[in-house]
Amino acid sequence: MPTVAAVTITYNRLELTKRTIESFESKTGVDFHLFIDNGSTDGTLEWLKDRNRIELGKNEGIATAFYYGVQQLQDYDYILKLDNDVETVTEDIIAKIVAFIEKNGPHAVSPPDLLIDPNFYPRILSRRKIGGLNVEYVSHTGGAFQIAPTKYVTMLCDDFVHLKQGDYSIGGFYRQHGCPPIYLKDYAMKHIGLNQSTPGNVYIF
Repeated sequence: MPTVAAVTITYNRLELTKRTIESFESKTGVDFHLFIDNGSTDGTLEWLKDRNRIELGKNEGIATAFYYGVQQLQDYDYILKLDNDVETVTEDIIAKIVAFIEKNGPHAVSPPDLLIDPNFYPRILSRRKIGGLNVEYVSHTGGAFQIAPTKYVTMLCDDFVHLKQGDYSIGGFYRQHGCPPIYLKDYAMKHIGLNQSTPGNVYIF
């Protein structure tokens, strides 16, 4: 069976992290979950004490933290980037995504974000029906919940430039290297923190 590891980067926002992990672990699962903490000061480290973690001691930024995490996950077939402000909606979503990739070849896959601001929806390159699923090939997937084969995630981290430039650049890198980003429209997650996906200027609780 293919193995999957998740990496979650934390920097404060403990209550959102708790909601993320409670939702994730109740709906789906992975073989290994690694947390990279960027110097939290709000009790996050205490909450993580019994979990697999790397403590960076200061805020190194998302790209650097993700790079460190991926280096520890080379023995797994797939890597999930799970932000610490995401609620999982679809039951058994990891197994469903992995089954899609195993059958249809390498893709960087995300479920659509139920709270996405339409202004930040990626450019849709094409729509297809594959194996009974509605698939959108897009300029970039949601970086808050994205799974891809470890080979391509490692290539992205080794390049680092595209990783640091953000989601659009990451999408282009994956597409160029034969791992096109897609949304599986039949599945879903909710990005509950304050960011591009959630309009407004306060956290949604």
